[in-house]
Amino acid sequence: MSSSKNVSKDKLIKFEFTQEIIDGFRKVSQIPVDFFNKEGQVLINKQNHANADDFGKLLKFEFQGIFYLKEDQKKLLTFGTPKETVKVNKTDLLNKDKTLQFAKQTSALIADLKKSSLSSNHANFIHNSIDNILTDFVSNPEYESGLINILEILGGAGVSLESELMTKRTIVAMGMKVRNKKNLNKGEDPVDKRDHLNLMMASYLLDIGYSRLKVQDNPKLTSEDYATIQQHPIISYLMSLTAPEVSTEIRTMILNHHRPYRGTGLNNNFPDQRSIFNKLMAIRDKYTKEAGKERITSDIQDQISLIANDVSSVNLDENISILSLASEFSSLTSEQSWRGAMTPDKALKIILNDSFFSYSSKSIRHLVDYVGSSLTNNVSIINPFDFVITASIDSEHSVHFDVCRVIKVTRFQTRPLLERVGTIQPIIKKEKRYRITDFKRDTIKVDKRKARFDLEKTVDSTRIIYLVDPDINAALYESVSKISEQ
Repeated sequence: MSSSKNVSKDKLIKFEFTQEIIDGFRKVSQIPVDFFNKEGQVLINKQNHANADDFGKLLKFEFQGIFYLKEDQKKLLTFGTPKETVKVNKTDLLNKDKTLQFAKQTSALIADLKKSSLSSNHANFIHNSIDNILTDFVSNPEYESGLINILEILGGAGVSLESELMTKRTIVAMGMKVRNKKNLNKGEDPVDKRDHLNLMMASYLLDIGYSRLKVQDNPKLTSEDYATIQQHPIISYLMSLTAPEVSTEIRTMILNHHRPYRGTGLNNNFPDQRSIFNKLMAIRDKYTKEAGKERITSDIQDQISLIANDVSSVNLDENISILSLASEFSSLTSEQSWRGAMTPDKALKIILNDSFFSYSSKSIRHLVDYVGSSLTNNVSIINPFDFVITASIDSEHSVHFDVCRVIKVTRFQTRPLLERVGTIQPIIKKEKRYRITDFKRDTIKVDKRKARFDLEKTVDSTRIIYLVDPDINAALYESVSKISEQ
């Protein structure tokens, strides 16, 4: 199709970018179907001799959304054929002594930052330390399939909670980024390595603002405590300004690390940045009047411009989601004053079950599929006979929730073969943000056909957003189990 005439919206399906499908396109140098915008206008025509520029153009549309004709679905399915199951091997990827030394030096740095500014010496030390960890990680021939043994190492490290969180978060973020990109073992492209190091640096620094905050160590925060905590991204950002070695790209990630997902309609918890914008404006105006602050005001102005113009990119959004997911996993698996540390598999389940308003399907795959089993010592969180709930968005932007039984898991946990049990309605509440708090058990409508569909071969918006686990939601598990037997 090369005509400029629009096609009807009801003939279109949203294309979900997956690494497997894009790699399949590249392998045969094809863009096999025409792609459209949501209004039905052709964006990219199918091409039999596509080159790197063509694929670059295609990927630019990932952020805004791209669609294809329903009649072309079979053509795309051939590019999503599942590969052989890959098991994580038992090789420990992290050097215990080096990782412990890193965690203990982090404790010393945190103590230092409580009474002094982040200096060039601090920044250079952090950069060199994370560079050593990254180099060690990718130099291991098993880095794509071994165990990221960070929880085992930190379990008896005896370091502070702040150090545990910073160290764990940096390692997990590194694993997600490296295994998603898989570039560093191919000649160590300087651009790719810089991107990895920037992400790790941002992961390390994003919560240093807590060193200057005084809040209650309590899960039931007062509104004043919560308002104070909400300021930590900008405090971390301002603390980073005293070290010129921290780049503007790193600071952008620090400022935005709690903004991981731009959804559509209600499915959008993307926080408003007016508060940060106004504070940055006030700080810029203050520093403009002071001599010797030109570098700082320049960086602040760059951040203001990014917010004002709503500038983003696929890579930046991906990095911010990785930071947020690594932070959640690190927190859930660390012992807090009000609760014990969760096992890594339970932490992954909790994150998945709270993902619908927080993370894209692609972001969850970065955590669960690429590093999940590596962090859980080969314990899969999604297995045959489990029950899951999927969400899909139709062409009218209506969301449909289905209860399914897992039939088979191949290479990726989040893309199994499923059997549909029936439909269900979620219970959605907004406290500090929108969340699915539970599901209405009396709304389940059984699918007598027990239709099967393979998420590994699905190229629409269907994704797993909830694992029906008896230890997390016993009542829902009991209801679904009974209905599935009908």
